[in-house]
Amino acid sequence: VLNFMKLIQKDLGIAFLFISHDLGVVRHMTDNIAVMHNGRIVEKGTRRDIFDEPQHIYTKRLLSAIPSIDVTRRAENRKNRLKVEQDFEDKKANFYDKDGHALPLKKLSESHWAALPKGGENVESNY
Repeated sequence: VLNFMKLIQKDLGIAFLFISHDLGVVRHMTDNIAVMHNGRIVEKGTRRDIFDEPQHIYTKRLLSAIPSIDVTRRAENRKNRLKVEQDFEDKKANFYDKDGHALPLKKLSESHWAALPKGGENVESNY
């Protein structure tokens, strides 16, 4: 079905609003991505921006949860996922206001925006 949707999109030159929690499918289906948390956009950009240069702590959390098909790397991936999860718990307050809403999006490049802590500093990527 997904490949058929991509074919229709290409043939007819149309756009889809594709909503999913499965980032593997999102990577396959989209050119531009908006990551939402608690009903707010926390990061948006091209597929490359989001998958290769994630900036928001929630985006990193989602990406770390993608399962690996390489059985030799599962232990390493699990260790990384647990570290990212701990970083999320430790640092999430920096990424949200006192009411728990995402901070305003900051422009990082022509195609990439993220709700980063005050000052716009990038928090170390563990993804």
